[in-house]
Amino acid sequence: MTAEKTMQTDRKAARHLIAVPDYQPRISLYISQFIFLLGFFAKQFYIGDSGTVQAGDLLMMAGCGCYFLLTKKWRIDFDRHNRWFYLFFFGVFVVNTVYLYLTANKEFITATFFYLFNLIIIIIFTDMLKEPNRDVFLKWFGWTLKLALLFQGFVYLAGFGREDARYLGTFNDPNQFGVYIFFAMLMIFITDRMLGRKLWFVWDVIGTLVILPSASTGTMLGVALFWVGMYFYFFREMSKIWKIVFGGITFIIVIAILVFGLGAIELPKAVTSHFMYQRINEKFDEVWGKFDNLVSDRAWDRIVDYPQYFLYGSGEGFNKRFDATDLELHSSILAPAFSYGIVPFACLVYWALKKVLKSRFLFIYVALFSEAMFVVNTRQPMYWILILMAFVTPRLSRREREEQEAEEADGGTYG
Repeated sequence: MTAEKTMQTDRKAARHLIAVPDYQPRISLYISQFIFLLGFFAKQFYIGDSGTVQAGDLLMMAGCGCYFLLTKKWRIDFDRHNRWFYLFFFGVFVVNTVYLYLTANKEFITATFFYLFNLIIIIIFTDMLKEPNRDVFLKWFGWTLKLALLFQGFVYLAGFGREDARYLGTFNDPNQFGVYIFFAMLMIFITDRMLGRKLWFVWDVIGTLVILPSASTGTMLGVALFWVGMYFYFFREMSKIWKIVFGGITFIIVIAILVFGLGAIELPKAVTSHFMYQRINEKFDEVWGKFDNLVSDRAWDRIVDYPQYFLYGSGEGFNKRFDATDLELHSSILAPAFSYGIVPFACLVYWALKKVLKSRFLFIYVALFSEAMFVVNTRQPMYWILILMAFVTPRLSRREREEQEAEEADGGTYG
């Protein structure tokens, strides 16, 4: 199958996402979506301290409020496909409320608030995907993030970005910067493939170049896995000549990595003195030679010292209970399991996997969850929306594949 037919297939598959009504969207819908997307663009501007409500958050909530009040007239559909996330949120509320009562520490309220914020985003975004202007909405959703990539690239080249040992861009933290760009890359890829854009790969290149100055190893791991997964996904659809070309390039790259990685040939000083190279080297040393450093750096030693919390949850916050550093558990996989226990976490895992395992772009979620193992994403609405976007490119059923093949045989198009 050619790349063009693959994009057409993606678009055809996306039509099976959710039944879209035929009525014409009201102007209030466009206004609500515009404010919502403006919030996504504004998420890159950190005015207050990290962990506080920012301008982008307020705009996103304003968009949700307009949608709820003006477009839906106070009625929102609680999609049954999200019911497992609703159960997870109920577990979050119960566990954090219990620890709030026991300790009187207000950090448990903050943690619950962030999950409530993302619950609202999940409900509203799911509902927006059912609207008749879904393709237009996803198109502008993609362009909002493309403009954000271009803006961050401009800020870096113009020398306007913040720096504090590592590059921060317009953020307060290099990991925040890296996560935003990484998530934007994945979302742009999904929307462009769904809408049949031919220059989708350009944005992957731009995003990768923009993310490099952050030296965020967690997000760079995700970016690397994304490129590897994308390569193998499209490799099987290439013509024979292109398979030979790309296979040869891959062979050369692998040999070069082995030669330089094993020290057979020394890399130029310009490379070895670069901060990104040194940071990656440092992380490799942590994993292979000093794993204890990585564990303590991410506060993972907490899960070894207090394994009982995997049963009933520790609540999220008041980390001085565990050690003097007051570090939060740096993992979007381990932290919810430790904080809320086996039952709520099982609901969350079931909700996420039920969605992503149906996506034709499973490699995106391999990259996402690999990155999530080392970074705290649970407060980021983009993390949850990426999981929802597995709906956009579902795998075709056998009947749909047969219809597609018949359409191709008849010389039809996918429009």
